[in-house]
Amino acid sequence: MRTPVPRPRLALRRERSATHRRLLIALLCWVGFQAVLAVAGRVAARRLDEGDETSRSIRRVQTLGSVVLRPMHPELARIRLDLGLAGGELDLTGVGETTAGVDLTVRALMGGLAVRVPAGWRVWWSFRGVGGVGTDHAVARTHDERAADLRVHAHALFGGIGIEAAEAPAQV
Repeated sequence: MRTPVPRPRLALRRERSATHRRLLIALLCWVGFQAVLAVAGRVAARRLDEGDETSRSIRRVQTLGSVVLRPMHPELARIRLDLGLAGGELDLTGVGETTAGVDLTVRALMGGLAVRVPAGWRVWWSFRGVGGVGTDHAVARTHDERAADLRVHAHALFGGIGIEAAEAPAQV
């Protein structure tokens, strides 16, 4: 008895379906990982987030998304941000003049933060990791940590921080 020879077209379909199956499994694993990461971030945020925009101290944890903060407390002392695959925007122009300065601690994993400071603020920063800190030319950098209006302590892996100064009000 003769054994049937597989037809090339059917063999190609079987290979294609195996490839499709592998791609589908990889896609489902990636979506599952993102879902687990989002849920873990929400649980961490619920436990670790502190303060609001009118507090002296603010802490935010964010994964897979973005966080926008516009603090308004005139005696703002500290902001802590933990960003995992997330971005953030921090607008300090509503704070005004501070006597002791503001400490900003950022930990970013494949994330970034845009910081906007009032015109004339002096900024000091310390950065560890892979990424960096970038500024526009209007930001006054100081090398004296105690004399700074904003002190940035950053730890990042494939992330960074951008600091820009708000435009000075027009003199009339």
